[in-house]
Amino acid sequence: MTNEVKQDRPGNANWFPCPAAVTSGMACLIGTRAAVALDAYDASLGGTTFRFSGSFALTVNASSSQSPVSGLAINPGDELFASGTYDPTTNVTYSLTIDKTRGNTPFGNLDQNTAVPSGTTGATAVVKLKEGGSGPYAS
Repeated sequence: MTNEVKQDRPGNANWFPCPAAVTSGMACLIGTRAAVALDAYDASLGGTTFRFSGSFALTVNASSSQSPVSGLAINPGDELFASGTYDPTTNVTYSLTIDKTRGNTPFGNLDQNTAVPSGTTGATAVVKLKEGGSGPYAS
């Protein structure tokens, strides 16, 4: 996987069923657990392996989509949240938007020394995955 920046407990990975749209390095939610796909979806198995800890270069938006929609700088250590396309068959949410919208699922924290300027969209930033979560797939 090319977007892993800081490895944290490499054994903290598990295989899960997922939608065919999942690609290597894609940020996802398994239930409410933040994850990044280690490989692309494998049709012969119906899923792939996900990492649940560490820091990854992911696409973020320095904004909140709560009313009123507004630009919000993402400062080092700020909490980030995710929303995306939910697949009820696998309980996986993929094609995530990661931003500062409280009310979405907690995903992680900005893990770099520089802020992402307010209003920036599609920025690549280092995100440390939030560990834990709830539901049947929680650690």
